[in-house]
Amino acid sequence: METTWWPTVVALLYDLTGIPISYFHDSYTTELSEGSRVILVIAILAPLITVIVLTTRKHIKSYMYFGFAMLSFSSIIDLLLALEGDGIIQGFMGLYLKKGEPYLHSAWGSVVSYWDGVVFFMCYVVMAFKSSNGMSYRTLGLHYSSAILNSMLVLLLGACLSQSGITGLTALNIPYVVFPMVVAIKCLTEKPKNRPVSMQPGWVDTLLAVLLLEAAVVALIKGLASLRGEQSIVAWYRELAEPIINQNEPAPFAALQGLVSLFYFLPAYIVVAGGLVMNPGQPWLHDLTILLAGATSHAGITIVGMSYHRLTNPEHEAPKLTNHSAFIAFWAANLLTSLVPQLVAIRLCYIKSDDEGKVIKPAKSTNIIKQVKSVSSIKPGKSTKLSPDNTSKKDKTISNGKTKTKKNKLKEN
Repeated sequence: METTWWPTVVALLYDLTGIPISYFHDSYTTELSEGSRVILVIAILAPLITVIVLTTRKHIKSYMYFGFAMLSFSSIIDLLLALEGDGIIQGFMGLYLKKGEPYLHSAWGSVVSYWDGVVFFMCYVVMAFKSSNGMSYRTLGLHYSSAILNSMLVLLLGACLSQSGITGLTALNIPYVVFPMVVAIKCLTEKPKNRPVSMQPGWVDTLLAVLLLEAAVVALIKGLASLRGEQSIVAWYRELAEPIINQNEPAPFAALQGLVSLFYFLPAYIVVAGGLVMNPGQPWLHDLTILLAGATSHAGITIVGMSYHRLTNPEHEAPKLTNHSAFIAFWAANLLTSLVPQLVAIRLCYIKSDDEGKVIKPAKSTNIIKQVKSVSSIKPGKSTKLSPDNTSKKDKTISNGKTKTKKNKLKEN
């Protein structure tokens, strides 16, 4: 199959236009209303999108390419937003942070924007390349879709509960909910080339199952802490180990992530652990683990990043090393809930496929058994089919008889 790079190059060139467009938007649209700015941006992007479609439609093998190309453009915008929010650059996204989505000017918003601008951008480029060449991106697509859906769930709920409330530009996040769901459905309906096989669990699977159950306990504690539970261990964890849960300005993003862990991650931890100890080779277990790994990786990075970000209030920062118990609890909890699913996903991805993992059983000698039964059932006076051994003996006797007749003829002569 011939590989083409042209659509990927076009997508990258389109992404670079986000830098001058964001600068123009921030510098020359301050006097315009919110609706007018949106219309102006659409008027600028529409010709660019048209050029992309016209120049690449004959070179791609899947229309999913256009979605990845469009969203990779937004990753550049998010990276500029994160850099602007941290004061590293100026004049690109300041207006958007003030009037567009002000709740993104926060520790959570900066960490998520960095993740979108770096990790998701690489995912978009890889999937744009693979989709344009008709290649499968099943595992990457599942991991990406669950990660960004986790981000969108926390973002939209946080926007509703933020001090500024939702704005008209909050609706710009709708494509980031719809398209990842389309990607996830497409990947789940696609039959994997390397489908796992049924197998017995080993000691590695048992160990990972135990770690997943421990992660489920941590998810329960995080969820109860987000719900302001007053149990001793829950209150201690909220106040000392992970005080970022208490930060509500500009929105309770960390607490919302704790609720997502309670209602979504906790059941998934238990189901995956049960699947590991019963049959690690089940196809559905592989897909669920990849989805869990994507969402928990995003959740873990955002919580840790928020806890050490400069926009976080000092009383809500991660515990210092001097507080040994709280420091260890913070890192152990977040590594356990985010890293263990990645290990399980790696474990299941390396299970051999049907073609590689089938155990070839020795063929049963059914023909020999049938021949033995037929020989034992021979009755005098009846002709029966002889086995290969009997036929060989018969051939020997015939050949011996022929040699004897030849000798007798020679003697007579």
